[in-house]
Amino acid sequence: MISTSTPTILAFYTRDIVPRITRRATLTLSASKRPHGIIHDDLYEDDGNYGSAATIDVEVLQAVSKRVHYGKFVSESKFSADPAAFVPHILKPNRQALEALITKPEVERKLLLRLRKKASTYAQDLNPDGDAIAVNGTAKIDVDGVVELYEHYIIPLTKEVEVAYLLHRLDGMSEEDIDRLAGRCT
Repeated sequence: MISTSTPTILAFYTRDIVPRITRRATLTLSASKRPHGIIHDDLYEDDGNYGSAATIDVEVLQAVSKRVHYGKFVSESKFSADPAAFVPHILKPNRQALEALITKPEVERKLLLRLRKKASTYAQDLNPDGDAIAVNGTAKIDVDGVVELYEHYIIPLTKEVEVAYLLHRLDGMSEEDIDRLAGRCT
């Protein structure tokens, strides 16, 4: 069964990630063609590295999907810590209440700060001793773009997977087991 988030991940990748990571290369390619009289749409024709691009596309899509679908494990952990808080919202079902239960703004804030630090470190060129080399203000990656993509896509997609998991968490359980989880034991 394909997750409902899979088409969303693919759209996110093709419409947001690819244009961001190829922009610099596209502009460099077009700048090199212009002096040779190549203009208009022909300026932006690709370099023909389809095999390499396809391999990287698959790797990135798998990494994003894996990260997003780890939400199932995260939501199970949150559910296990306090099942009685979740059961009523699963039974209703109430997506907004479930999302409120799994959302931890301080955790998200710290995650984005760590991500910014990691991306900033990765964006630098380093000398053999591991010290940053100042290179005319250009970084290997767009740190703000990485944080923005994570904040506006990866985290929301992960929450979507968490909520979808929770909505099916009680499937196949007996009424007695559900009552026990909800704290309604007699």
